[in-house]
Amino acid sequence: MFKNLSLKVIVFGFIFTFFSSFGQSFFLGLFNSSIRNELSITHGQFGSIYASATLLSSFLLIWVGKKIDDINISKFALFVILLLSFSSFFFSKISSVSLLFIAIFLMRFAGQGMMSHTATTTISRYFTKSRGKALSTGWFGLSTAEFILPVLIVYLLAIYNWKNIWITIAIIVIIFLPLASYFLVRNLNFDSRETQEDENSLDDKIKDWKRIEVIKDFRFYIICANMLAMPWIATGTFVYQSFILESKNWGPFIIAQSFMVYSILSVITLFLSGFFNR
Repeated sequence: MFKNLSLKVIVFGFIFTFFSSFGQSFFLGLFNSSIRNELSITHGQFGSIYASATLLSSFLLIWVGKKIDDINISKFALFVILLLSFSSFFFSKISSVSLLFIAIFLMRFAGQGMMSHTATTTISRYFTKSRGKALSTGWFGLSTAEFILPVLIVYLLAIYNWKNIWITIAIIVIIFLPLASYFLVRNLNFDSRETQEDENSLDDKIKDWKRIEVIKDFRFYIICANMLAMPWIATGTFVYQSFILESKNWGPFIIAQSFMVYSILSVITLFLSGFFNR
């Protein structure tokens, strides 16, 4: 029973991290040119809107994200799914700079924020001894999306209007994800966690930190510095990928194909990090 449930939790994490890609910078950056042409704005204006909307979504995630501790995971997942579907649909209705700000805020909050948060929190709370390996396997969903979606979206943008693509995304989310969540985590409760081979469970030795304790601990800021470096570099590259293409006179598929290499290397490092985090 536990092995089967463990697999369901990992698959749930995989699916949610895959669908979190719709709010990730590498995915939203693919629509940079289309949106700028629609609204007649510059690269700098788009970047400023993107940065401010992302910061706002991050602050909101601090307060909304903690509700996952008080709500049944299947109900919380349904809320996140509905929010992501609505956000994707709203993104297809961008017609002004103000709507662009709201749309990016919603996608960053629902996709990159809440979807990822739901996946990692569920896996982390269920697994104990093999938490590192479980998390690295779950995050394979994002790497899979990074391998598949850039080339697919660049191809679709050459055929369809970008707004129709977002409407399709909203429909896929609202149809597929509720079914996946229902079959994977509807019976999940954290009283039945991953079993320990050692009879002396580690749970009694793990301290439950309060938020104020974390903020006061200097190690938190050391970890933050390491965690922030890569997102700062990657986000700038992903958001301005269209600018890079134009300045280098590259074809539309160059960066999209480069994401395939990026995703493969991500998978390798994920499994290595999971192994070393045993």
